[in-house]
Amino acid sequence: MAAGGPASELIMFIVAIIVAGSVAGALAYVTNDIAHGINDNGALMADKLRTDFAIINDPNNIPTDADGKYMFYIKNIGKVSFPFSSDSVQVFIDGNIIPPANLTFTDVNNNEITSLNPYDVGVIHVQTTIDTGYHRIQIVLENGKKRSLVFKK
Repeated sequence: MAAGGPASELIMFIVAIIVAGSVAGALAYVTNDIAHGINDNGALMADKLRTDFAIINDPNNIPTDADGKYMFYIKNIGKVSFPFSSDSVQVFIDGNIIPPANLTFTDVNNNEITSLNPYDVGVIHVQTTIDTGYHRIQIVLENGKKRSLVFKK
């Protein structure tokens, strides 16, 4: 009977070590997963903070081009360039999305461009029909950054 006591204690000790190792492994996995999530969210937030733009139109006088499309001037006031095309920028007027086929993206010299560099000004030509009065345009970049302007036609 004397040998049964130390053997059961040894088994309990081994079980405790296995349980402690399993808990430590699970905690290490969860901690690592949280750290990666924080790192990914930090990178996304840093990208959003470096990306910024402004709609610089006079809200009482929205110009039109030779084809009758409304011209909205966008200035990149961020630190990085961003895609500037119908694939990456959505335009809403009065809450209605403007189809990509009705959008043209150019620089101020009317040359088509696909990205807008820091401190540059681009033009979004919008083909749509709107009534006389006040309207709201909202421009959304691919990373979710958005700006809006209430303008008068």
